[in-house]
Amino acid sequence: MARANKTKAEGAKAGASPTWRVLKGTLVALLTVAVGVAAVYGVRWLRDRIQAAPTHQVSASSLRLAKGPAWMTPAILAELDVGLLDPDFPQRFSLLDEGVVGRIAAAYEKCPWVERVEGIVKRDPRGNPNQPPLEVRLKFRRPIAFVRATGGFCLVDDQGVRLPGVYGEPRLGATALLIITGVASSAPNVGEPWRDASLDAGVRVVRAVAEKRQAFRLVSIDVANIGGRHDPRDTEVLLLTANGTRIKWGRAPTLHAAMLQEKTPDEKVAYLDFVYRHLNGQVDGVLAYIDIPNEAIRRRSADPDNRLRS
Repeated sequence: MARANKTKAEGAKAGASPTWRVLKGTLVALLTVAVGVAAVYGVRWLRDRIQAAPTHQVSASSLRLAKGPAWMTPAILAELDVGLLDPDFPQRFSLLDEGVVGRIAAAYEKCPWVERVEGIVKRDPRGNPNQPPLEVRLKFRRPIAFVRATGGFCLVDDQGVRLPGVYGEPRLGATALLIITGVASSAPNVGEPWRDASLDAGVRVVRAVAEKRQAFRLVSIDVANIGGRHDPRDTEVLLLTANGTRIKWGRAPTLHAAMLQEKTPDEKVAYLDFVYRHLNGQVDGVLAYIDIPNEAIRRRSADPDNRLRS
């Protein structure tokens, strides 16, 4: 009898086993989902709490540059305000909000003064108090020359890209820049390359003589005769010193000039160095002109045949 009851119980248990397994699997699955949902919401809750924490909040006004490169004036610094570049930018944001940090990069990339955003570094605000919690690393477009244009003077960088502003005088704070004159084409929109052979020639010459600008007392570069536009027998590029000495540069520094065995820009600067050293720097206003291609000079109020050759 006992054996019969045991056999019956085992049969009942065996018959119920599949149903139990299904029920057990369902409960485990539901429990897993519940734990997963709770974990997700828990992480979100924790993240939201951290993002909202005062220690991770940053003011948009703190992104303003306190100091820029030596050439950067206060007016240019003011243009680098994220709020101006992106009017809808929030006044305060969290360091953990990747969307806002992405907007910072996008805002600076739109700025004509910025060549590129090199990176954004975030630091734990609870760390070193002397380091900013958010550091935006920018590569600026550095102005190298003013270009005389309709209505005033425009700035260009070393790639010939037009920079913001039209200036009544060719001054950029305390930074002295060469002036390119004789460019016939109109200035492009801000942030666009100035596609003009004469402007390109002027920029190339500026790059060649920039380090010697002060030593040679250079003021401007005239490119009006590029391509022999006015006189095919005269110099294409003319440099002028502060007191009116004319420096005949010769042809614009192009591949065509190199094929005609024109001196390279470095060779031309070396010849100017020779003249200035030979005359103990008494060049500006003393000489009427320096003819670089022909390696000749002419003094003012002197015998026209008074020449210096290397």
